Amino acid sequence: MQARYANFKQKQTIDGVSIKYTVGTTNSTSTTLPLIVKPSMPAWEDLREKLAHVINLPGLWITIRELYDQGYGAELETAAEIALATAKKSPYHLFATMTSKKAGKWATRTLAMVHETWQVRRNALLVVERLKLSSGSMKAVLALSWRLRGSIMRYLGIATEQGTGIRNPAGVFFALTKRPLHTS
Repeated sequence: MQARYANFKQKQTIDGVSIKYTVGTTNSTSTTLPLIVKPSMPAWEDLREKLAHVINLPGLWITIRELYDQGYGAELETAAEIALATAKKSPYHLFATMTSKKAGKWATRTLAMVHETWQVRRNALLVVERLKLSSGSMKAVLALSWRLRGSIMRYLGIATEQGTGIRNPAGVFFALTKRPLHTS
């Protein structure tokens, strides 16, 4: 357990954002989950290949290159993932709207959405790590983390609180998340 925790801490960056997590499964091997909390700054060629799925306008490439040169490579990669995952009709249109200079969406809404996505992913990975869940449960925990947003860490703290004698913190956690916690 201590070796896993040390490995977990080592993979975190200074500001608390993890680049990639390794979560142990129920057997003795560990697998790297495909969930990347915050991608590392990609090379322009790698990012260009990923963004080709969401950009079809030559003028938008100029705007995106400017944002990349300002150091927003990881944010652009996550915004492209969000556009591909949430677009109802066209990810091209959604991504163009997300990076619009005229509407000011990049500085206000898109960066906030990207940072919220990283926080939700980080919370889901912390739940899996602290409750020692199998990596197969990541999708369910991620969905739960999106639904509960910031309060999921509160539920995790209650379920794993030291000195309370809780024998099954995972059971307590999932029981707490099924019904709202009332505070007076």
